[in-house]
Amino acid sequence: MCKKFLSIFNVLHRTHVTYLKSEQKKVLYELYKKEIPKISEHKAYSDIIKLQKHSQILHSLNEELDIYKQLLKEITYSKDSYEERLKKNEDINHLNCHIESVSNLIIDDIILFYKSYVNQDHHLDATEIKMEITAGVGGFEAKMFSKELFHMYENFCKVRNYDYEMKEMINDEAKENKNIVLYIRGNNIYEDFYQENGIHRVQRVPINSNKVQTSTSVVFICDEKKQKDNIMKKINFSKHDLIVQTKRSGGAGGQSVNKNETCVKILHKPTNIFVQVQKTSSQIHNKNLAMQLLKDKLYNFYYELEKNNFLKDKKNQKQSVDRSHKIRTYNFLHDVIIDHITNTQYSGIQNFFKGHMLIQLINKKKQLFYQNIIDQTLQYIFALMDCQKGPLDTLSQNK
Repeated sequence: MCKKFLSIFNVLHRTHVTYLKSEQKKVLYELYKKEIPKISEHKAYSDIIKLQKHSQILHSLNEELDIYKQLLKEITYSKDSYEERLKKNEDINHLNCHIESVSNLIIDDIILFYKSYVNQDHHLDATEIKMEITAGVGGFEAKMFSKELFHMYENFCKVRNYDYEMKEMINDEAKENKNIVLYIRGNNIYEDFYQENGIHRVQRVPINSNKVQTSTSVVFICDEKKQKDNIMKKINFSKHDLIVQTKRSGGAGGQSVNKNETCVKILHKPTNIFVQVQKTSSQIHNKNLAMQLLKDKLYNFYYELEKNNFLKDKKNQKQSVDRSHKIRTYNFLHDVIIDHITNTQYSGIQNFFKGHMLIQLINKKKQLFYQNIIDQTLQYIFALMDCQKGPLDTLSQNK
């Protein structure tokens, strides 16, 4: 039974978060037949060769499975014994087990390739995420809905045994805004929450009204550790990015403060952000304080920029909280939840908020998430091979 291949392959049978679609298996078959130009010593070359070998094993196992199925079909319509049919069935089950194991190995190869070459800025290994829930359109209803979403994710974490901690709940009555910040920890946690990123919409009749109102809340997910690293690289500015000015301080403070240039103003040219400090009578001390204050301001600037980029609006998050980028609609009038990513509908909103149904939905979304990664990676590999040495050489220089 394909002994030539199975003798070099010994993987424990296990299930994977996703699977290989028939179209992807066809692409892998084309990959295994394709000759890779040996034009680079870069590790990507050896990784593609390894993927080719596993694809060849998968193809051979599938061919043998087809043969056994045909034999079983012939035996069924012949006078062969029950024992003979049973043996063929056992062989088919054994082959299916190996096919699933090889498929899982190929998926692991592809995901590793994705993380190494296609998207090195991935978050798939994150063990902690930051979730920020912000009330959008709808005033008090939106704020109330944000709190309900928080409790839904809280229940989800309890069911999944994730550690979570609510860091802050900010109320701003003047701007009718409410932020809930939640930190969640667990293995492979980013893949669970990534596709919750976006606009969640609620439709119901408010207590003080007799008309259906549509309100929104925005869920923003980030890998804060990696995000901090990326932002710190951006705020690691050189002296050429700064304009430092000094002047005499104003107000009370004595002659030394008012006669000497102790006030320090620093402008960051790339962002046009500036700070001014005149807290002490020492120019050096004020400059150090100003530099730290500038870094804090820049960190907040780049964090908000990343969040607003996600919402397609660099100027104001509130303006971009419209009816686009919808993740789900919670329709209380009909007691249904519509997930716009999977195009799935669930009945029973209060039951959905308990977390168990959300687990089913997120598992379905994870399959789509990894299917997209597999497609992206296979396209990337074929692009590398078609472009020959250009992309591989570029990879070598970037690693």
